[in-house]
Amino acid sequence: MTDRPRAEVAVTDVLAAGPTVAEFAEQARAFLDEHAEHRPDGFPDAMFAQFREMDDVEAWEQSCRQWQRTLFEHGFAGITWPAEVGGRGLSPAHALAWTDLEFEYDVPRGLFGVTLEMIGPTVYTFGTAAQKEHCRRILRGEEVWCQLMSEPGAGSDLAAVSTSARRTEDGWVVNGQKVWTSEARHSRYGYLIARSEPGSERHRGLTAFVVDLEAPGVEVRPLRQMTGGASFAEVFFDDVLLPAEAVLGEVGQGWMVAMTTLGFERFTMFGRSFGRLVRQAADLDWDASDARERFVDVVVQQRGLAAFEEGMHARLLAGSAPGPEAALAKLATGRLVSGLGDAVRRSLGAELALDDPSLDDWRLVLLAGPAFHIAGGTDEIVKSMIAERVLGLPKG
Repeated sequence: MTDRPRAEVAVTDVLAAGPTVAEFAEQARAFLDEHAEHRPDGFPDAMFAQFREMDDVEAWEQSCRQWQRTLFEHGFAGITWPAEVGGRGLSPAHALAWTDLEFEYDVPRGLFGVTLEMIGPTVYTFGTAAQKEHCRRILRGEEVWCQLMSEPGAGSDLAAVSTSARRTEDGWVVNGQKVWTSEARHSRYGYLIARSEPGSERHRGLTAFVVDLEAPGVEVRPLRQMTGGASFAEVFFDDVLLPAEAVLGEVGQGWMVAMTTLGFERFTMFGRSFGRLVRQAADLDWDASDARERFVDVVVQQRGLAAFEEGMHARLLAGSAPGPEAALAKLATGRLVSGLGDAVRRSLGAELALDDPSLDDWRLVLLAGPAFHIAGGTDEIVKSMIAERVLGLPKG
């Protein structure tokens, strides 16, 4: 994935003014060698950070903030973001080279994932001049944001949200509840989708807002997961007052803003990142035939996903717009995690119940598996989108 806002400098201008991709990669490698530990085959924490139970959450948060600040100070934050908000204004190829390299190093990830990859680009695309100032603070590691979309009664069906935003003389009053909000407890601001037109249905009558989570009437309650982590939260809004300038984009155009946000999930790297986990799993005991066969299936699926993503990257770098077929990568990732969890269960069996810290990572893979079929849209929602937008099937 990349942190690319839609408005950016032309690639031809970038290549004329900035380093080539090869030169940039050399600079990035030198920076990472100086500031981080090279660990190309370690456990891919970027994929599982939100599920892990942490002894000191505050220390982890501060390490993530400091790393983001270090990236900003050395010119490796917001690689494709415009210079006017502190970015480098380089091409998607540069961003992909950076992401590929950073995966090889042990650095604190996870806290800024959604903020950088989806929310920041959305704020830059639709925000006012004042709202865009948040982008610079995000790049400096000063602000973490959360995405307030899912609801208890709507799930992955964003068009069914019921959280209301009622217009007043001075602005808006928001009431409702959001759930499964990543990193809400660490966030100062949220990007909210609410129903601003009473009686409207589905994607009509929605508006996007910028919300200060320290405002009166906002309550954040962390949700403890069965993995031990608590990175998700439910967020309640009880007569929360928002100023008129809190609207992000145009009133009633929230669906368009939300769809633009989802479109920023372009450079999925799960296939390559998952390869590190598969290589680590190869050292387990695969003597049992059923476990071995299951693991071989996972290896084949991982290589297929990596090849599929490589093809998507090539098309994007050639200038093709991202299409709904990228949702296939999301489905494949869920199958991979669940498949590996099943293979590990067959291999280790009752050992997984032992009080052995060396098995913590494999327990995490097994327990986190179901979440990959829900996060970012349930498999059912994604399959419907593929059926309608990729295969051209009629709506059910």
